[in-house]
Amino acid sequence: MSDINSFSRDPQNQPDLTGNYSAGEPKSTVKNFNFIRRKIFKPNNILIALALLCVFVLLGHLLESGFFAAMCLFAGIVLMPVFSRELRQDQNILLGYWFVIFLHQIIAFTNAYLFTTYGAEFDAGHFQKLGEEFALYGDKWSLAIGAEFYAQMLGQIYSWFGASYLLGEQLSILAFAFSCIILLKIIRLLGIVKYKIYSLLAFGTLPTMLFLGSITLRESYQVLFFMSAVFFGLKMHIKGGVNTYILAFALSVFFMCILHRGLIGYGMFIVLLFLIWSIKPTSRLRHVKKFRLAVLIIGPIVFLGIATLLEGTRTYTNYAVLISSNWLDEVSNVRIGPVLTPGRTTYGIPFDPSSYMMAIYSGLRIYLHYLFAPFPWQVNGFLDAYAALESSVRMILIYFSLKYWCNSVGSQKRLLSLMLILYVSITFLFSIGTANYGTAMRHHMLSWWIIVIIGIPSLLEKLSCVRFGRLTLRRKQLLKSPDGIL
Repeated sequence: MSDINSFSRDPQNQPDLTGNYSAGEPKSTVKNFNFIRRKIFKPNNILIALALLCVFVLLGHLLESGFFAAMCLFAGIVLMPVFSRELRQDQNILLGYWFVIFLHQIIAFTNAYLFTTYGAEFDAGHFQKLGEEFALYGDKWSLAIGAEFYAQMLGQIYSWFGASYLLGEQLSILAFAFSCIILLKIIRLLGIVKYKIYSLLAFGTLPTMLFLGSITLRESYQVLFFMSAVFFGLKMHIKGGVNTYILAFALSVFFMCILHRGLIGYGMFIVLLFLIWSIKPTSRLRHVKKFRLAVLIIGPIVFLGIATLLEGTRTYTNYAVLISSNWLDEVSNVRIGPVLTPGRTTYGIPFDPSSYMMAIYSGLRIYLHYLFAPFPWQVNGFLDAYAALESSVRMILIYFSLKYWCNSVGSQKRLLSLMLILYVSITFLFSIGTANYGTAMRHHMLSWWIIVIIGIPSLLEKLSCVRFGRLTLRRKQLLKSPDGIL
C-alpha cells in the first residue's frame, strides 16, 4: 500500500496541469499544430470559406429555381452547330443561325426579367401558371391533348429542374433551333439551295416568330413537328420501301396531333396524302405498293383510336360528324363560337350551309380573310398596320411561290406541288375555326416556312433582275455617244 502511494506521489508520474509537455515528447508536433492553426484561422481564409459557402448555397438555389437548367439549354442552343452539319456547312448559315437565335434570346430574357413582351400577356402566362401548379401537384397527371398536354409537359420538366419562366422559354427556342435544321434539310431535298441563307433569315426574323416563338406557347413545337413530318415523309419516299423514316414520320405526326385538337384531323389527312403521293408520276392504282394500301386503310383507324384513348368519345364525335349527311351544318356550328366572340380584330364572317353555292362562296370569303386580313380600310393602329404589312408580305410570297412552281419541271414540280397542297390544306383548316386576324397571325406560324422556302428564291431572282437591269440600262446610257450611236 505504501508502494502505491509513493508511486502516485512521484513528480515524474504527475500530470502537467500547467500545459507544458514532458521533456520526452517531441517539440516538432507542437510547432506543426501551431503552424496549421495559424494558417487555417487566418482572416483571409475565413472569408474565402464563407464565399465558397455562399456560392454553394446560391448554386443550390439556382438548381431548384430552374435557372441553371435554363442556362444549360442556352449554351446547348448556341453550340447547336457543333452537333449539326447543316448549320456549320457554310459561314453565312452559321452567322445567320446565331443572328436569329440572338434575337429570340433577347425577347426571352426581356420577357423573363424586364417587362412583358407582345403576345406574352395571356396564353403564355397561363401556360406558365399551369405548369408551375402541375409541378407542385404532380399527382393529378392525366392523358390529354392540346393545351392540357403542353401544360403537363411544362409541369413535368419544372418538377425535375425547377419552375422557371426562362426555362420554359429556352425550351421553345430549342424547338425553334431544331426547326432551323429541318428547314435547311427540306431546302436541300427540294433543290433550292442558292438562297438558303435568306430563307433562314426570313423564317427566323418574322416578328410573329420572334415574339411568339420565344415564350411559353405551343406554336414552336407545332412548327417543329409539322416540319419533321414533312421532312421524314419526303425521306420515306426518296429511300423507298419499308424504312426507318416511316416510324419517324408516324411519331412526328403523332406529336403534332397531340399538341392541338384541330391537328388530329389534319394528321389523318397528311398520312393519306403522303401514302397516295409519289415522287414519280403514277397513273394507275396498281402502281401503289401494297404496303401503302395497307397503311392507307389502317392509318385513319389508328388515329381515331388514339384520339378516343386520349379524350374519350368527345374527339371521336367531333370528327365523326364530318362524314355525316349534315356535315356542313356541323362546320357552321364550329364557326359560330369564334364569330360571336367580341374583339377588336374579329371579322364576323359566318359559314353559310344553306346551299352548296353559298357554302363555297362563304368558305372562300373566310379563307381570304384568314390569309390577308386586315385590309387597308380595317387599319386603326400600329398593330393593325403591322398585321396588314405581314399579310402583304404573305401575299407577295404566295404569288412568287406559285410563279416558281409554274416554272419548275420534273420531280421538283411534284415536290413543290406537294408543298403547296400542304400550305393550302393547313391554312384552310385553321381558317374554319379562326375569326380574327390576331389569332390568325399565330396560326400562320405553322405554314410560314412553306412560302418562305418556295417564294423567297423567286422573289430574289426578280429583285436581282430589276437591279441588274437598271445597272445595264445606266451603263448603256453612259456609253452612248452624243450622236446616238454606241
